[in-house]
Amino acid sequence: MEDRGVAAASAEPWRLAQGSPGVDVDSERRENRSLGADLQTNLFSEVARLKVAIDRAAVATEITLAGHPAACADEDSRSASAEHEELCRQLGALRERVAVAEDRNEGPRALQAELATLLFFARTLQADADNWRSALERRIKQLDQERERHTATARRERESLVAEREKLARRRDALQLTILQTAARLAQQYRGECRRTVPVRTLGEGLTVCSVSVSCPRRGLRFAKQWLVTLTLSHDLLVRRE
Repeated sequence: MEDRGVAAASAEPWRLAQGSPGVDVDSERRENRSLGADLQTNLFSEVARLKVAIDRAAVATEITLAGHPAACADEDSRSASAEHEELCRQLGALRERVAVAEDRNEGPRALQAELATLLFFARTLQADADNWRSALERRIKQLDQERERHTATARRERESLVAEREKLARRRDALQLTILQTAARLAQQYRGECRRTVPVRTLGEGLTVCSVSVSCPRRGLRFAKQWLVTLTLSHDLLVRRE
């Protein structure tokens, strides 16, 4: 009898401990469930944030790669076209990996880890696309400047040719006038007549100077006379009696 009383008395403190105000088991369980729910909510929020960030980086990359200019014939432009194709391929692979990660259904924590890795890749791809666009724009600007220089050089050459031709044309007119005036004075002096003849000297393409012959018929005791007013090979005036 005494033993059962001692056993009952010894068990009593345990029941007190179980029902004591200092240890609320249900409260702890509620707190644990609440903490787990908060963690789960934060996990879903982080997954959503990662998806939005990846999508923004992918859209920015797509915009950067859009409107790829027509490739030029030089090696730099061919290299830029090849890099453009590779960046587009990587962008497609990024979006495919995001879709695969969402379809795996391995839980929010695994999805968060996968999306965090893909976000790093997305931002790296965006930076690579920005660098590609900057390099391409610099190359296009360089080609435009080279074309402008070539155009300016060709324009100056044309202007120089036009100026040179105008100069030759003025010289041709002056030489032809000198020949005509010289022949006219001879014709007036000897009562002769003038007629254009050969040789014809060429100063430039389509720029020629004709010689002029002066003929004086025989009159009385005077013999017939004839002169040729022309140019030497060095384009000096020459009056020669035939």
